[in-house]
Amino acid sequence: MRNYDDKILSEAKKENAEDTTLQVTAEAAEAEKDTAATELGKFESVSALLAAYKSLEAEFTRRSQRLKELEEGNKAHDDDCAPSRESADGVSNLDEGVKKAVIEEYLKTVASGKSVPLIVGGVSSAAPKFAPKTVKEAGALAEKFLKN
Repeated sequence: MRNYDDKILSEAKKENAEDTTLQVTAEAAEAEKDTAATELGKFESVSALLAAYKSLEAEFTRRSQRLKELEEGNKAHDDDCAPSRESADGVSNLDEGVKKAVIEEYLKTVASGKSVPLIVGGVSSAAPKFAPKTVKEAGALAEKFLKN
């Protein structure tokens, strides 16, 4: 009789486990449905989300192609207009006339003796009207400067 009771108890546990599993599975499916609806955001359904994605993908492709065309056009324009950056000796390949004009202007400025003023405007520092002849006079002068 004990084996019979154990068998019935075992079957009851299995049925209870199956019921619990079904209940947990149903709850998980319901939660997943709620989560999916929440995750769609402003889209009403998955099909609306898919349509929006396809539209976005098409727009992205168009913009990528346009960007590629502009980059190729810009590169072709740069290749046509830009002089080579350096010559064999490492000096920039600028127009020789421009080089000469810049060098001549520099040489004229240097030759004329004009220099850049070191102080423009401002106040000059005060210098004593006489030079002190003794240490006592120098001390008095220094004291006068420190007080002012």
